[in-house]
Amino acid sequence: MSDSFSKIMVNNNEFIWNKEDGLFTFDGAPALLFWDAAIELFLRTIEEVSGSDVSNTVFEATGFRMGHLVSSYYSERFDIEEVVNEYMNIYRNAGWGTVKIHYFSIEEKKVIVHLNNSWEHRIFKDTNKEQAGVLLPSHWAGVFSGLFNENMWYKINQSQLSGNEYDEVEIFASTTTASANIHNLARQKEQAYINELESKVTERTEELASLVKDLSSPIIPVLKDILVLPLIGKFTDHRFEELNEKALFEFTARRAKYLIVDMTGISYFDELTIHGLQRLVLAINLIGGSCILVGISPSIALQMTNAQVDLKDIKIFSTLEHGVQYALEQTGFSITKND
Repeated sequence: MSDSFSKIMVNNNEFIWNKEDGLFTFDGAPALLFWDAAIELFLRTIEEVSGSDVSNTVFEATGFRMGHLVSSYYSERFDIEEVVNEYMNIYRNAGWGTVKIHYFSIEEKKVIVHLNNSWEHRIFKDTNKEQAGVLLPSHWAGVFSGLFNENMWYKINQSQLSGNEYDEVEIFASTTTASANIHNLARQKEQAYINELESKVTERTEELASLVKDLSSPIIPVLKDILVLPLIGKFTDHRFEELNEKALFEFTARRAKYLIVDMTGISYFDELTIHGLQRLVLAINLIGGSCILVGISPSIALQMTNAQVDLKDIKIFSTLEHGVQYALEQTGFSITKND
């Protein structure tokens, strides 16, 4: 072989360096050599960018597909029994640590692999990781998926990071796939995003509902002892309940004597509104105050008459101005125009 080529055989594995073209092959396939530190940086960057849950799924998918690729390459050169035996040399010679096929059964579709001093363990040990990596276990799932021509997955029975002598990875037939995990993760992320949006919408809706409630039925202090309550829009039982509570609180807190209920903004007067208004008037009377109704339109007056609303004990005025003037007179005040 010329000076531009260097070749070495390790057991049955052939390594060739083409120094002229800057190429390296491992058993005839183009390959790369990396320091552990470079792989560590690569994995850590993926985890930093993606987060631990996403990066684990990425590592599993990558490892599985790498393993499937390896099995397709070597299964073309050896039968399955030979490949299994050869793998122990292949991975050791490639610097992946030692590999021992502890248990192998084609009938059971089950394999137990013991890994010692793997590059993934070396990297995780140096970074003080406490949980075993998933790239190599999923890699072996991919390897045997290709060899058995059936989808296989893995579980980690023990790990060197937990103080054991070796990593034990059990490979078995499963419906779990790397692609399915990616889709599930995508759905989880999508659902998490939807939940976040729904939470924000709910929060914003509550804020707007509170704002609308405050704006739709404000309690307005006019002068001493007099409050004005404008009724706006259509009322529900719940809205009237909140309105009554708010009116009673403000009326008591301000020690008012008159509550002027302005109905200018009411266009529809149904049975619910009738009962709600009657409850408000009665409640104000019970705490020693008086209600004054103003702003009743002709249509509302007709609806109230048809509903036979009892108004004999309630003062009613056509406009807010007249209602305020009456309340002022009752409290000993009056509005005069300056010359």
